[in-house]
Amino acid sequence: MNSATEPSFQDFSPDPEALLPIDTAAQLARMPRHFVLICCQHGLVAPHHDPAEGGYYFNRHAVRALQRIEYLRTNCGVNLAGIEMIMKLMADVEELRATVRG
Repeated sequence: MNSATEPSFQDFSPDPEALLPIDTAAQLARMPRHFVLICCQHGLVAPHHDPAEGGYYFNRHAVRALQRIEYLRTNCGVNLAGIEMIMKLMADVEELRATVRG
């Protein structure tokens, strides 16, 4: 999505190295915690798992993905299968853009 069509997400710019716990990620994405887990199960986001701490942690890219997923789900009425396709297509477009840029 370009900036003219991309929905305005909550201003979110943590330290690039920061890992946020699942409850914080869910709050920033404005989605229920259990839906964050569903997104992880479907491979829509890849959390960091810390066996020592026993939880899932999300970097800023994962939180932005969760925000996009929630936007598609609530504002556009897209189901999980549709969200999976859209997210895959968005990743493919970004990959192509990177290839073209060199």
